[in-house]
Amino acid sequence: MQNRDFEYHPADKKYRDKNWNHQTAWRLGLGTLAIDSVSPIHPNNRHYAVLSYDLGNPVLINEGFGGIAIKAGEKYDCSAFVRIPSAKAGLITWRLSDKNGKILGITSMKIPAGSNWKKLSAVITANATAADASLELIAEQKGSIHLDMVSLFPQKTFKDRKNGLRADLAQALADMKPRFLRFPGGCVAHGDGIANIYRWKTTIGPLEARKPMRNMWNYHQTTGLGYYEYFQFCEDMGAEPLPVLAAGVPCQNSSDGGAGQQCGIPMAEMDEYVQDILDLVEWANGDAKSTHWGRLRAASGHPKPFNLKYIGIGNEDLITDIFEERFTMIFNAIKKSTLK
Repeated sequence: MQNRDFEYHPADKKYRDKNWNHQTAWRLGLGTLAIDSVSPIHPNNRHYAVLSYDLGNPVLINEGFGGIAIKAGEKYDCSAFVRIPSAKAGLITWRLSDKNGKILGITSMKIPAGSNWKKLSAVITANATAADASLELIAEQKGSIHLDMVSLFPQKTFKDRKNGLRADLAQALADMKPRFLRFPGGCVAHGDGIANIYRWKTTIGPLEARKPMRNMWNYHQTTGLGYYEYFQFCEDMGAEPLPVLAAGVPCQNSSDGGAGQQCGIPMAEMDEYVQDILDLVEWANGDAKSTHWGRLRAASGHPKPFNLKYIGIGNEDLITDIFEERFTMIFNAIKKSTLK
């Protein structure tokens, strides 16, 4: 499904698409829909949907990416963060429907009483195959309900990993038997301007705490595929992980902050940025009990180190004085750290 966190923003497309906003990919069957940001589930995920209604059962529909592809007999995990301001108990029905309105799967979630955010989960089993299904959320009580991180996720993923990769595409990569995997990508790593540089720390931990962002190609990244998932994928297919981090400068094709990469992270902030890279090494390789970042990796479900051997600094950068100064700082810090 698309825009599960209601964090799509016109800035993702530099305000050039008036139809790209917090409600993109969602539509109402009944009721009223608003977007709010008061008391969100996490500061990195500030926006959520407010579904209100007085008569009948409102329906909020997600259209996916040109439809949601489902297969008969397969199970799909449904989850959402929900709260009811009135603090009363409630019920949400989840339905998969095709374009003709035929119901392809159904389940429900009971909402316990209380006005705090609660994560609810259920499972839908598809009773038919469709390439263009929609997900319908039906609130079964009057009043208002708040929704965020609405997720429909196949249980069948590569190696059956939770929040894992699409099984067929990941298997196609694994069948190539790559020696290494370079991630998170090219211009994604150093971004469109300093503020858009990819920061690995905001892509790990609970999904609701990860920080979404736009990228060079003007669309939205939820960071649901983050550093933990990249490292796990490398391990699952027997490839060396090769994370690539910005060398303290944005993409040379950046249109934010001056074209031609004429900017860099301020030198006053470079020590902190360098430490972020050293923290990545500890997160990947640190002991699960004696190191801070190793403990956080273990808390995500991977007590053993990932055995990181390689790291990339920079991507298609212009070799300017700004680049050289920052790259040298990073290189020397990593070298000093690994020689301890």
